[in-house]
Amino acid sequence: MIRMKQFLVSCIFLLSAVFCHAQFANESLSFRVTYKWGIIQKEAGTAELKLTNGANGATAVLTCRTHPWADLIFMVRDTLVSKMRAGDMAPIHYDKSTHEEKQWRHDILNYHYSGGEVTAHAHRNKIDDKGIHSSFDKEHKASAPAVDMVSVYYFVRQLPFNKMKAGTTTHANVFSAKTVENLDVTYHGEEKIKLNGRTYDCYKISFTFSSERFKNSSKPMKAWLLKSGTHIPVKLEGELTIGKIQVLYNDPKTK
Repeated sequence: MIRMKQFLVSCIFLLSAVFCHAQFANESLSFRVTYKWGIIQKEAGTAELKLTNGANGATAVLTCRTHPWADLIFMVRDTLVSKMRAGDMAPIHYDKSTHEEKQWRHDILNYHYSGGEVTAHAHRNKIDDKGIHSSFDKEHKASAPAVDMVSVYYFVRQLPFNKMKAGTTTHANVFSAKTVENLDVTYHGEEKIKLNGRTYDCYKISFTFSSERFKNSSKPMKAWLLKSGTHIPVKLEGELTIGKIQVLYNDPKTK
């Protein structure tokens, strides 16, 4: 149960630079979260990611929620908003509202850039499972690239996989209200996967986090991104003690 909780949290983490900048048009992506064990596969929740471009940059909104049966294991009702600069999609403002189990959190981060250094002022309001309210402010500093739980999604999709060799690892700093964490993204090469009645040509990658929250994870998360276009994630996968959790793209072309 603990590993499922960790993976659901890390899915949110992922569903979000100095590299070649992809031009992201407005998009609305839908995903289903499933639990798989042998021949058993059951949908546990859904996630939606919507990107809107404006005159001063782009705004991405990620919403995640578990289904009633999964609520009994670990309930998730989250909304995450990241405002990003045009071009490199670096975050400017981040607003995260989460209701997970019996805890509620509201985090706000504002970013400032100076040369290769990123500073973020973070504020958190929290109500724990006993109904006790608390809040704090923190100042974070790290070298670029620095991302949050939504802009990381666009950071990864901008990586120049077509120029990478298998085994190449890219590093980034991930800002949350509480701390700065390290993210390693390793490229494993090209791979075809079957989903939604179609075969997709993908880049296969894996994610490793330095956070205390993920130390009990058995293996890095895996992901398959479309080779074409802006590298939409087709599949994310994390192994549990029993079975695995998968996040699967709802391709509108198969409806």
